[in-house]
Amino acid sequence: MTLSIRNPEADALAKRLAKLENTTVTAAVIGALKEAIAARTRRESATEAARRIIAKHGLKIAKPGSSVPQSAYHDLDHDLVGD
Repeated sequence: MTLSIRNPEADALAKRLAKLENTTVTAAVIGALKEAIAARTRRESATEAARRIIAKHGLKIAKPGSSVPQSAYHDLDHDLVGD
């Protein structure tokens, strides 16, 4: 089976990646697709990120309607932006 890229931009990008990796266009496309799939499957959801950050600070997820102490926002905000 052959790989046929009809989009000029996709073709140029695939050839550029193949040249950078010193491989065939097909191998470069396969590698890029595998990397993209792996990156998307290992991303944590917003809920997972929130739970991780909250646990890191020794906090628990409050019951719906409960207020969060104002001091928590500063620390949690710095974790989200990678400070």
